[in-house]
Amino acid sequence: MKPVGVAFFGSKISPRIPTINALATTGASVNELTTGSDSRVFLSTLPPGRRERRLALAVVLITAVAFICAAPFAKVQLPRVWAFIPVYESAVIVCDLLTAALLIGQHRILRSKALLVLATGYLLTAFTATAHLLTFPGVFSDTGWLGARSQSTAWLYVFWHASFPVVIIVYAWLKGDAAQMATHRERACAPAAFGAIALAALVAVAFALLATRGYDWLPQQLSGPPLAPRYTVAHAVVLTLTWSISLLALATLLRRRPHSVLDLWLMVVMCAWLFDITFAGVLNHSRFDLGFYAGRIYSLCAASFVLVMLTLENIDLYARVVQSLESERIERQRVQLQTVQLNEANALLEHRVASRTAALTEANRDLVNEVLERKRAQAALQHSREELRELASIGTSAREQENRRIARELHDELCQTLAASRLELQLVAERKALSAELAPVNSLLDEAVVATRRIAADLRPLVLDDLGLVAAAEWLAQNFRQRHGIECELIIEPPDLDLEEPQATAVFRIMQESLTNIGRHARASRATLSLTRHDDHVSLVVQDNGVGFDLSTPRKLNSFGLSGLRERAYLVAGEVSIRSSPGHGTSIDVRIPLPGAPAATRLDAALLHPEAGGARRP
Repeated sequence: MKPVGVAFFGSKISPRIPTINALATTGASVNELTTGSDSRVFLSTLPPGRRERRLALAVVLITAVAFICAAPFAKVQLPRVWAFIPVYESAVIVCDLLTAALLIGQHRILRSKALLVLATGYLLTAFTATAHLLTFPGVFSDTGWLGARSQSTAWLYVFWHASFPVVIIVYAWLKGDAAQMATHRERACAPAAFGAIALAALVAVAFALLATRGYDWLPQQLSGPPLAPRYTVAHAVVLTLTWSISLLALATLLRRRPHSVLDLWLMVVMCAWLFDITFAGVLNHSRFDLGFYAGRIYSLCAASFVLVMLTLENIDLYARVVQSLESERIERQRVQLQTVQLNEANALLEHRVASRTAALTEANRDLVNEVLERKRAQAALQHSREELRELASIGTSAREQENRRIARELHDELCQTLAASRLELQLVAERKALSAELAPVNSLLDEAVVATRRIAADLRPLVLDDLGLVAAAEWLAQNFRQRHGIECELIIEPPDLDLEEPQATAVFRIMQESLTNIGRHARASRATLSLTRHDDHVSLVVQDNGVGFDLSTPRKLNSFGLSGLRERAYLVAGEVSIRSSPGHGTSIDVRIPLPGAPAATRLDAALLHPEAGGARRP
């Protein structure tokens, strides 16, 4: 709402008060607005600013100056305008009823007991003023209606002007009780409003009955003829008490902080109320003098001040609601436009998605076909590799068998023939005394026997076939020590290890080729052979302390030692891992699955990717 001064002079809305648009944007409820310290939008909750204080002070000063100017002439008798009474009191009644209605409306939102009490006070003044109008002598009849007598109007005026300050005092003590507001926030306000109306009506009826039916119980305030009465001392005393109660109400409002804009204008009302009582009951001499008319005018002003402020507040709130609705309409149009644009973009996106989906489906179909072709090619490649492996295995077995046959014939035939020839030659030398001359021939025959045995052993050590892998490994280590002068340690677990073909031959050949490589290239002083059998595989580790080599360096074109190891392991679905670095020797780890072991996966990997699974190239 606008501040009071702004509402009068049409200035800009105070920036201290949030607009309805801002409140609607934040989604705050009315209850949240009324309890928030920064969202006060009603006269009863808005703290007064400098402009409101200046305007209220200006109104008080104007009424005070008017009072000071009119006070010396209060007893001046003026013409009797009987129509003034119903017009003035009708205006007061209408103002009080409208004010009460607006306050009940704010109570419906704020659930404030203080506002309900204040609305009850305005209803009480309206009902009491109605009784005062009906009983005023000379307006509707010479003595007034409702069985009025000469003192009824005076006492109704006292009840009227004494009850409202009492209500103001009660309001001042109840206002600003946020905890009480929160307690009653969820309660229905209609029963409370009807109760306030009923209470005000009952009290007004009680005042009317006391001023008419209880006429004899009240002291005399007027003397003289009914149409031109004079005030008595009792009238002065009663009006002084009424004036004191009004002053007490003003002091209570000043004392009860913090003040709201409504409190500020209630103070202005009480100032006008004091001027009204002073004119109408103290300074004037009789009815229809200047004090009589001035007091009624002050009473009408007192009834209109809060009504004007509440009306301006409602006008401003209504303007904000209209502005908020207009903003909402514009926002709705913008949202609708954005919705249309979004729908268009969504349709375009769906079209693009559909086209991309069709293209993706086609590409996926081609990819599936390509994958199927690759699977068929891989299956064919696997089949060919299996066949190649079988052929290589058959070729290796045939070669080993041929080597075995040649080695056995060399050992059994040629060696035996050479040995027999030497013996015969030795016998001839002894009979003919030609030992010295035939000694070189004997030496050549001995070397031929040794070379034949060595060649036979290299082709196929007969100990492998006759005594098994353990004996063949021991013979190989011993032969390596004798031939190269390198210490060789052999470790076999379990000691009675025995393997079937072709695993036994593969292990023996890998050991033989590894020791050959050590003897030729490693320049080592020690070699270690470790052969261990596990549940599903056999593990062979060949280590030396030689010069080693760089695994990243490409091998020589004529170097087939490590390739031979890989091929040997490949034929039995084995794996070879080589670790070496310059100056730190070489370690060859061989893992060969045993027959019947769950090694199909490794075998397939070895067949499909020999460079990754069957053996690792250095």
